[in-house]
Amino acid sequence: MPVTQYYPIGSITVPSSWIAVIAGFVMTYFFIRIYFGKATGERIGNIFFNLVIIWKFSVILTDFSTVIHYPLSILYFHGGSVGWILAIIIVGLLTLRQSRKEKWQFEEQWSLLLAFISWQAVYQIVMVFLNEGSLLIKSATVILFVLVGVFAFWIYKKETNTVSDLSIIWIAVHLMVSAIQPGVFWSMPLVTTVSGGLLLVLVQQLAARSLHREEDVQ
Repeated sequence: MPVTQYYPIGSITVPSSWIAVIAGFVMTYFFIRIYFGKATGERIGNIFFNLVIIWKFSVILTDFSTVIHYPLSILYFHGGSVGWILAIIIVGLLTLRQSRKEKWQFEEQWSLLLAFISWQAVYQIVMVFLNEGSLLIKSATVILFVLVGVFAFWIYKKETNTVSDLSIIWIAVHLMVSAIQPGVFWSMPLVTTVSGGLLLVLVQQLAARSLHREEDVQ
């Protein structure tokens, strides 16, 4: 959903997307922590935290002159779309490194996928309620993201498909939602979903290669 509403929080006014992002992170963190345990919750929480921090401080690179002249502006601004993409790349590389080092397998891979889907679903639903738009588009957005979330969790319990399979479905659903929504097609949420899906495919491939090496050694 495109941003149409802004809300005052203290002395600043923030776009609805900020509220949706925070709501998605908080609800997803508690969902993962309750269902998968404290250690997994902290791992997912660290990924989200790093994403936000890098995006926030990327303003130093994207708007260096403003930060130099007004240092406190770093508290109020962020790196925008360029900063968000930079944060995705850096966090993605760190996650790949961690998955290889810790040899992530089924539980670790699925907890990350369900965390990404949960965050995106909460984000989209909160955006639907905070912004103006067509009732048909709003309803389709909520239904599709709820369905893909429920379907992913059901598949996880059944263990009938891989993380890569569900990542492709997740990307496809978001492409459908983006196609029916007004505004630009390649929005930052869609870029985030595509990046997250590709990251999960790479994580699974690294795990498979590591497992094959161990079997060859034996």
